[in-house]
This record gives sequence, structure tokens and C-alpha cells, in this order.
Amino acid sequence: MTNFIYVEKISPIRTILGNLLFIPGFLALILINKGNGPIFFLVYLFTTYWGVFLISTEGLEIDIQNKKYRKLFSMYGINIGRFWNYFPETKYIALVETRVKQTFGAMGVRSSATATISEKTVKINLFDKNEKYFTLYFANNRDEALKIAEQIKLALKIEILKNF
Repeated sequence: MTNFIYVEKISPIRTILGNLLFIPGFLALILINKGNGPIFFLVYLFTTYWGVFLISTEGLEIDIQNKKYRKLFSMYGINIGRFWNYFPETKYIALVETRVKQTFGAMGVRSSATATISEKTVKINLFDKNEKYFTLYFANNRDEALKIAEQIKLALKIEILKNF
């Protein structure tokens, strides 16, 4: 049996912007002229970093036969896996639809501009025999979370609970 690999999809606009930043920035880093000084090196490095940030994505790989999983980092279709973890003794899988909020801006004594971004995600939680859970993955929507949960259900032979 093969491994189940799930990699998040990125939008075409994000792909185009990422490539427009990454490719010229990377080429400029390689072909940089020493006479330009270190300031251009930092600009090219910063441009390359944001390009990589925009074109990269993450995912999850599940080894159904050996009951293991690992998180993936993907860029240009190349998946780089981190270390393998075994699934704990699991009682059931819970899919919980939540809102994740992130606040950007300065937090301090002085008032400054802040922005809060809120998005809907589905948490995939695994519960053990003592009703303690750990979050395996944050999926972007319900369909993706159900696909991942079905593969975990196949591997561990447990039930899926959901709140949607």
C-alpha cells in the first residue's frame, strides 16, 4: 500500500507573485557584483525570501501500513519531509471547525496600527484513551479535512467525529 500525501494548493496569483520575486532575486544573489556593496545583497536576499514564502506550502504524509505520519514542506512539487512520528494510541478523530485570528502590529505602551486577520480552518484532533488530544493538522476546508481523516481512519481503524 502506498503512502497518502496531502499538499495544500496555492492560488495562481500567489504562484505568479512568488515566482516574480524568487527567480530574479535568486539570480541576482548568484550573479551579484561585489562592487555594489552589501546593501544590494540584503535587498536580493529579502526578495528571494519573500518569493520562497509565497511559492512554498505545507502538507502531511501518512504511512498507512506502519501507522506513521510526518509534516511536509513543498516547493515546485518537491516534497521535503521532516521526521516520522508514530500515531499515538488513539480512540477517535475529531474534526473541529474553528476561526483562527492573528493580530499584526505593535503591542506595547504606545498606540500604533494593528490589523487582525481571521480565517476559518478545520482542526484535525486525535484523542487518546484519557480524552487528551493533540492537533495533527489545520486543514483549509471541510473536504480536505475529511480526506485526511478518512486516511487516518484506514490506518488506525477508529471513528471520526465532526462538528459540521
